[in-house]
Amino acid sequence: MTKVSILNLIPKFKDESQMDAVGRAVSLAQFADDHDFSRYWIAEHHNSPAVLGAATDLMIGHILNNTKRITVGAGGVMLPNHTPFQVVERYATLNILHPGRVDIGIGRAPGTDMETAKLIYRNIYRKEDFKNAIKEMQMYMSDEAWDLDVAPFPGAGSKIPLTILGSSETSAHIAAELGLPYSFAGHFAPNTIGYALGIYRNEFKPSKYLDKPYVMLGTSVNIAKTKEDAEVLKKHAENISLQFMRKERKEFMKLDPDNEPELTSMEKFILRTSKGLTIEGDIDEAAKTWKQIKEEYKPDELIGASYIPETDVLIDNYKYFEDIVLNG
Repeated sequence: MTKVSILNLIPKFKDESQMDAVGRAVSLAQFADDHDFSRYWIAEHHNSPAVLGAATDLMIGHILNNTKRITVGAGGVMLPNHTPFQVVERYATLNILHPGRVDIGIGRAPGTDMETAKLIYRNIYRKEDFKNAIKEMQMYMSDEAWDLDVAPFPGAGSKIPLTILGSSETSAHIAAELGLPYSFAGHFAPNTIGYALGIYRNEFKPSKYLDKPYVMLGTSVNIAKTKEDAEVLKKHAENISLQFMRKERKEFMKLDPDNEPELTSMEKFILRTSKGLTIEGDIDEAAKTWKQIKEEYKPDELIGASYIPETDVLIDNYKYFEDIVLNG
């Protein structure tokens, strides 16, 4: 059976406080904790007032403190912004406080714009550099780390699970070679899902961490009970996409039916042709979409992202998502 999980960028909307946004993230995590979601990931992003996951490990700690069971991790740590040593220290500390509930998704992108990246990017990781940095993390978390002259404490022997994140073929090659789980951002790169997953599955080398390929697939999720409510969520999602497209450095706007943004012909074309992998619509439509995704890509786990500002609507959306994936 396919597992189901949540990816949260902790969106911040206009006319709400930052604590309101964090509170919504906690409420969603508590809902997931009480249901059958496998993990709750927070994404690292910088220089955006619309998302609050910049200090990812601190936010993960807050979510862990307010939940009991669910695995909480990074989706992901943008490794070029950090040293492997520091990442291991910080996440191993979380693992001491919440044993067995922490994992780490590792990405190669900066998670921000180029100007901000100049301030926080420690290294421009090429394929081999990235692969070696992951091996360094694995070494620091192994039992052998206790014998190193310099080792992370906490960290040595922690064996925190790693997953490789990606939206291109490069990450697929790396995940396969290292024998690690692979999380593909289908909601960002829908046109290369099949190609990247094919590379990963065909090239996978069993390791002490994983004996066969394990695929997580990212999708946007906007599901409502009725077609009318689903259409509202669809328009809201398009509005969020429009803000990303325009690179507007401001908080997300809530949908205002009486004052919808005007789209240029090019924006309409881009929204129509570059839409990421999405499960949306009413329950029946969403279930049909999931069936198609399942048959085509056969993911071991589906991780859904959503930018719905109303907590009750957000939770209902994920309630339908959970039921469709686990019972569909």
